[in-house]
Amino acid sequence: MTTCNLSKAKQLNFLNSLSIKEKEKLNANSEMCQIRKGSVVFVENEQLQKLFFINEGACKFSVFDDKGKEHITRLLGKGDLMGRRSLITKKGALVTATAISDTTLCCLDKSALLKNLERNNNFCIDVLRGFLSDFEDQEFKMKVYQNRQSIQKRLAGLLLYMRTKFGLNADGSLRITLKREDMANILGTSSEYIITILTRFKKAHLVALKKGKITIISDNQLRTFL
Repeated sequence: MTTCNLSKAKQLNFLNSLSIKEKEKLNANSEMCQIRKGSVVFVENEQLQKLFFINEGACKFSVFDDKGKEHITRLLGKGDLMGRRSLITKKGALVTATAISDTTLCCLDKSALLKNLERNNNFCIDVLRGFLSDFEDQEFKMKVYQNRQSIQKRLAGLLLYMRTKFGLNADGSLRITLKREDMANILGTSSEYIITILTRFKKAHLVALKKGKITIISDNQLRTFL
């Protein structure tokens, strides 16, 4: 079992309140997990025993309605945490987490974290402050989920968000590219309509499409849709 190197995980800011010994104990109870694209990390209502930190890759949060239809509620990337709410409650997960690329997770033991919450007031405060970071995606939600905006505008916002959130490959293409079905799910439309708009963007020289990859050619023009 490979343990996490918490000293290099700068995104885990709430661990700064722990002493060196507390971090060493926490690290001893952690492990690195390799998750293949499409694999489920945890499911809705599952009682989580780990706090998951995305070291590399990307995941999505989803809920499923009574008919089994998936609704994507959030996209997560390097540095994001999963399972923080379950850390301090006895309730199961509110969502299903699925890897949308090959992903490396640092899995922190829940019981070890809870012991630190009970003993270290500063650590407790920092964990609670961490919940505020969940609002960082509000800009994304405002641009993408607002139904009063056209699908074309929301798709432009989604592409720009994905570039900012996940970065680019060496060739300039989006590092993480969602399936057309997932884009349609997020925007509340059909895969066919997503393909139609992407083709429209391509003809307008806003994006390039090649072998499933998307490259934003003119972000300024894409921003005019927002």
